[in-house]
Amino acid sequence: MLKIIKFIVKIILLFYLIFLKEGFLDHQKLPPIFYTPVAISIIHFLIFFLSVNIIIRFAQMIYRKRKHQGDKYSDNVIIGLQNIYYLLMVMAVIVMIIGFFGIEFSKLLTAISIVAAAIAIISKEFVSDIIAGISITFSKELSIGDYVKIGEYKGRVVDINLHKIVLHHDDDDIIYIPNSKAYYEEIINYTQKEIRKFNVDFSINSNLNIPLSSLQVMIHRILLKYNDAVVIDSEKLKVINILQNEIRYKLQFKLNQMNPELAEQIKSEIREGISLLVIKNSQTSSN
Repeated sequence: MLKIIKFIVKIILLFYLIFLKEGFLDHQKLPPIFYTPVAISIIHFLIFFLSVNIIIRFAQMIYRKRKHQGDKYSDNVIIGLQNIYYLLMVMAVIVMIIGFFGIEFSKLLTAISIVAAAIAIISKEFVSDIIAGISITFSKELSIGDYVKIGEYKGRVVDINLHKIVLHHDDDDIIYIPNSKAYYEEIINYTQKEIRKFNVDFSINSNLNIPLSSLQVMIHRILLKYNDAVVIDSEKLKVINILQNEIRYKLQFKLNQMNPELAEQIKSEIREGISLLVIKNSQTSSN
């Protein structure tokens, strides 16, 4: 109810400012300060601000209604509209400040074009990030909450802003990836693909003579700890290459449900088990 009241107040204020700008309220004999370049520029800014704000909020409201979601629901479209809003407001503030000096509208457009061109040249990467960010937010490749791999980085998407994509890494680190870099990188979206099969690639020194059966027993013992999540007997361990000094293996296992975080936890424990087995055999060989 409060948001509806705020929305109505914004509309009323917008019409009042339009009437003020067009001179419909001159009969009220407003103070001369209302007709200075600063005041006129501020009025123009407020009209633009309220117009954009009303349009963006209304578009977000309609979108949420169509998806039968509440006011706090957010996805790429909501974020994309929000980013466009921020971008327009930054431009409007620049125009307002230039207007403080009483520059005519035609000259103002020329000045803005020159400034925009200069900014584009100086801040080429920043502008590229903004354009890529808007493109990403309106695409279906990424969404907030998706578990993804962008280039060499893997994690859950926690934010997509005008400049960067924010990932929550498996090691509990926060990674900031420029939008332009993410745009041109290979993106793997594990959430959308609902991948339930996971691989572990590793290699062992061939001089250790560790039997394949020993690896299978160790891996099976670890997977039994997660029997509620791992598909029974889904693990497949095979030798993929035999080199002069090492043997390369590939392990594959399958989860009942798509859960990348749990898969990474299992893979980490398997790697740790392999390391302990290698250390144990190294000590035996040295003795």
